[in-house]
Amino acid sequence: MNKIIMMIVGLLLVTGSVGSQAYNLDFSLHGARSSFLTSPPNDPNGWRSRFGTSLLYLSPTYGSDNERTIYRNRLLANGDTHIDVYARSQTCAISNNCINGYSDQRPRLEELNKNGLQPVVWLTGEQRHGDYKQNSAEQKKFFRHYVTANDDLVAGYVIGLEADEYWSAAQVNDYVAYVKTLTEKPIAVHLAPGVGGYKRDVNYYNQADYIYLQVGDHLTGDYTADLALAKAMLAEALALGKPVIVSEYSLNSESAAAKAVGDEMCRMGAVGTGNGRTINYCGHEEATDKNKEADYAVAVIGIAIAMLGAYYLQTNYDFEFNFSATDNYFVYGVKRVFQLTEQSSISLEANAYEQDQYDDNRVFVSYRLSW
Repeated sequence: MNKIIMMIVGLLLVTGSVGSQAYNLDFSLHGARSSFLTSPPNDPNGWRSRFGTSLLYLSPTYGSDNERTIYRNRLLANGDTHIDVYARSQTCAISNNCINGYSDQRPRLEELNKNGLQPVVWLTGEQRHGDYKQNSAEQKKFFRHYVTANDDLVAGYVIGLEADEYWSAAQVNDYVAYVKTLTEKPIAVHLAPGVGGYKRDVNYYNQADYIYLQVGDHLTGDYTADLALAKAMLAEALALGKPVIVSEYSLNSESAAAKAVGDEMCRMGAVGTGNGRTINYCGHEEATDKNKEADYAVAVIGIAIAMLGAYYLQTNYDFEFNFSATDNYFVYGVKRVFQLTEQSSISLEANAYEQDQYDDNRVFVSYRLSW
């Protein structure tokens, strides 16, 4: 009997969870591979040059068509599947490249997609670009415009680069939640070096679909993060339970040192990299089943059977159903109280606990006596 009950409750939960993902898994960023810092070797200021970063690609002054082709080919030769680009830059802070976020960016976004690079759009640049200064209403107005105009050409979004340096955790979560109302694409949060950024506040990630982790330690020495530091930081980030793309760990994504760090990040459990790697596999996520008609038929049958079973148990046997869940686990089960006398009763309760690869099923029997 208990096994049958658990199966019925499980069916209810599975069918009830269809479509409840934070973003559409058809647009997963798992496996993303980009090289947004392409500074020349041993040049600590090379990222400030036009082709030292991909972020300014959407600027009309970034380069000629031929120069852009050469740059795209560099990224493709590095194994990239995605490209990181700024949506706006009002101060033209790097190499005098301005980006008007309200301009028609579709031709360049189409160009990237057609040439094998899926754009991940960073909606707000670092402090020097000045766009963060607008008030909340203006920020949301821009987000709405940009997503509405370009969403079909974008693989995903990052709310801001080093967002903790200019916005509070509450602001970041508010903006991420707002953008989620506009798109089914995933939204990521990128902070200053360290898990939780320079404030070590992991609440910045509350609404994020992905953590874009900046390791740091790449502006001096060999301009690539120390591997031990990167491993420790990734382990800390993974413990938060959200998918992690290690996005910033080297000034030169084409260097052997950068690729060695990227490879190790993938082996440890990162689902993507932003500064180069050599291995293709990095993270895996099942996309939603394309056979919509079959899924629909199975769901309808499952829901019908589960509802009938639940109704039968409740009306004929007075069973109580319970369910609780968080982002990390869920518990479900049934309870039935047998009244023996006015002062005594026996309670039978069966619960199932599930979390990732772990599950635990328990049956509780209790006796209650009052006087």
